Amino acid sequence: MSALFTLDGDAVVPSELTRGGWSNDSQHGGPPCGILARAIENVPAPVPMQMVRLTVDLTRPVPLEALHLETSVVKEGRRIQLVDAWLRADGVELGRARGLKIRVGDLDITPSAGDVMPMSPDHAEMLDWRGHFGEEDDRKRFHYDAVEIRTLGGSFATPGPGTSWFRLLVPLVEGEDISDLARLATIADLANGNSQVLDPTVHAFINPDISLHLHRLPRGEWIGMESVSYPQPNGIGMADSAVYDIDGRVGRIVQSQYIERR
Repeated sequence: MSALFTLDGDAVVPSELTRGGWSNDSQHGGPPCGILARAIENVPAPVPMQMVRLTVDLTRPVPLEALHLETSVVKEGRRIQLVDAWLRADGVELGRARGLKIRVGDLDITPSAGDVMPMSPDHAEMLDWRGHFGEEDDRKRFHYDAVEIRTLGGSFATPGPGTSWFRLLVPLVEGEDISDLARLATIADLANGNSQVLDPTVHAFINPDISLHLHRLPRGEWIGMESVSYPQPNGIGMADSAVYDIDGRVGRIVQSQYIERR
């Protein structure tokens, strides 16, 4: 298993490395988000453009079986392009995404410096959290085996706001170099866990959506997040994360949460 997905004709086949923590039979939210971002990014634009917003809705659990992707250009222009993508298995829609691209210009302005993370990955603590969701087996899982996580102040292991660095350890698609956008999209779903307040062995806090906003693309293999979540007694919550690369702030991730006792 050297990648999250392999291509088989027009099908995208997941490996065991895509498995999540809430179910043994379903994928983590990260790999579907990454493969949808790849599909939208690969739609040709009339001029050079950058994805500035990606919104993903995962309406059903995504199984560990062959998937099919479809894209459609909603708005074509030389300033913006709007693209929709759908993810299906056996003809059933599992999720959809919308990507907004803006043309890339060359302006004589000084970019905002933005914030930087309080510590580099080299000085953060490697996270060893296998079994965090109460699993009692050695199945491969995306969040344990496909991503390296380095935390500051015990993020993931202790409740409350989290600050962590993430690095994807395998390709998104076998035989392909991953783009900066697709790498971030694949890691973005981990913001939910980085911000956790509730004990995941007692409560499930599942995010059915991911909204990613970028003012620039991240550079390099490390993605940093400062995350906080707001669970409510009505069973609804939200996770809010600032996103960084080594050079500074690149954008924000917002996720809605469906919360229930396990």
